[in-house]
Amino acid sequence: MYIVIAGGGLAGSALATELSNKKHDVVVIDVNKEACEGLYAETGIVTINGSASEIENLKEAGIEKADLAIAAMYRDVDNLTFALLARSLGVTKIIAKMRNPAYEEAYKMAGVTSIIDMISMIRTRVMTEIETKNMKVIAPIRDGKMQLVMFEIPQGWPEKGLTVRTLAKQKEFSGNYIVAGIFSKQDEKLYTPHGDDIIFKGDRIFMVAEFKMLQVVSEYLVQFQKE
Repeated sequence: MYIVIAGGGLAGSALATELSNKKHDVVVIDVNKEACEGLYAETGIVTINGSASEIENLKEAGIEKADLAIAAMYRDVDNLTFALLARSLGVTKIIAKMRNPAYEEAYKMAGVTSIIDMISMIRTRVMTEIETKNMKVIAPIRDGKMQLVMFEIPQGWPEKGLTVRTLAKQKEFSGNYIVAGIFSKQDEKLYTPHGDDIIFKGDRIFMVAEFKMLQVVSEYLVQFQKE
């Protein structure tokens, strides 16, 4: 893919490096000359020193042939301007980092196809880590509205284990969630769970769910924890 990133700060440069390593063609636009020179020197990524709010700089970056435009600048107003210009120049897929939720509708009207809500992502992740102490957040899903977490089955779990089907019948597991995988302690393999599969103590469960659901599951596991 040909990708233009507006913003060469920590987020933009890290993303640009990762995408470049994955063999995508990346161009970064940033007003900071030293940041542009440093990124080019370290990675060889093409950089444009200038404002991503200036249409001339976008055209120099080849925005008209871009498969994807990413707005990764600090201020929402700058990201919004970049998104509007990118859309006007024919880019159909635009991702924008949003700091202030008040800009959400404006981003949508500007044609942004994916909004990364930084505040919601951070808030949800922190609350999950604090309120569900027996779970580890792996990654946010749907801009932080859901979380992929991992938790280990406590040592007080029934010796014979519980099947996935039996566990699903518990009232604590009646919400909206997906058990994405089970890492078996016994054979040290990750597998996709089925109804008759047995979950034993020490197994690690990977689950996708909303915060409220994770709280309920976390409280359910507490009863099996040995002091």
